[in-house]
Amino acid sequence: MPKSAIEKALEKQRKEAKRLAEKEALSKTAASIVSGQPIIGGMRIMDTASEALLSIILSVYDGNENMEVRGNYEKIPASYRQSLSLHLEKLSMYGVISSPRVWINAMWEVTLTPQGITYFDDKDNAYKRENTQQNNEVKTMRKQYDVFISHANKDKLDYVDSLYMAIRKLGVNIFYDSEVLSWGDDWKKVLLDGTEQSEFAIIVISENFFGREWTERELEEFLKRQNTSGQKIVLPLLHNVSLDMLKEKYPSLADIQCIDTVRYSKEDITVLFAKELIKRLR
Repeated sequence: MPKSAIEKALEKQRKEAKRLAEKEALSKTAASIVSGQPIIGGMRIMDTASEALLSIILSVYDGNENMEVRGNYEKIPASYRQSLSLHLEKLSMYGVISSPRVWINAMWEVTLTPQGITYFDDKDNAYKRENTQQNNEVKTMRKQYDVFISHANKDKLDYVDSLYMAIRKLGVNIFYDSEVLSWGDDWKKVLLDGTEQSEFAIIVISENFFGREWTERELEEFLKRQNTSGQKIVLPLLHNVSLDMLKEKYPSLADIQCIDTVRYSKEDITVLFAKELIKRLR
C-alpha cells in the first residue's frame, strides 16, 4: 500500500531530525577534541590525526585561486575513512578549512583557508616563540647574585678579600658584604635578602667562623633553602680547619663535599665555582 503524503512528510521529518542529531553529536565530539589540544606560543596545535589529514589535503591542492581541494577515498588512509566527517569537522573548527563535504560516492571536498596553507610553518614559529618565552622566564627566575661569600670578618684581610677579587674576574654577580652594604643600610635585612637572592653560597669556614651569630645564621638559611629545594647551594670551603673539626661543629655538613684552602688555590676555587655555575645555567 503506497504511503500517504502525511506519512511521507513524517518520515522526512524523522530523517531530518536524525541528520541534525548526528550532526550535533559530531560537532560536540569534534569540539571536545579541539578544545583539549594545547596552545603553544599563542597557537592551538592540532591533534595528530588532523595534522595527518591536513598534510594529505595540502598534497592534493593544485594551487587554484579559490583554494578548493577535492579527492577520493584512495587519498585517505583506511583508518580515517570511516570517521572522515569527524576529522573534517575538526579541521573546520581549527580554522584551516571551510565548507567540508563528504559524498556517498567516496568523494570529498574542502576549501583551504590561509591559516590552513601556512599551518605547519606557523606551528614551527609557535614552538620557537614558546621556547624563547620559556628561556626568558628562566632568565627572569635567576637569582640576583650568582654567589654569596659567607665568612667571618676576621678572615677578610688574610684571605677572603683576595678570594673575592679572584672570583670577581669571572664577571659574575657576587654578594660580598663589603661591596653590597652601604651607609644607613639595615644590614641584617640586607644579609638575609642576600641569602635568598643568591644561587650559591661559598661558606669560608674557619675557627673565626665558629660560634658567630651571623655567620651561623647565614649557613642556617642556605642549608634550609638547599634542603627545601633539593638543589645544590652550599659550597663549604675549609680555611685552616680540619674536616673533623667541621663535622664536630656542624654535623649537618658532614655529608657535603668540602674543599680546603691548603690544597686548592684561589684560582682553583674560582675554576671549580665557574663549573658549578655553568652546570646550573645549562
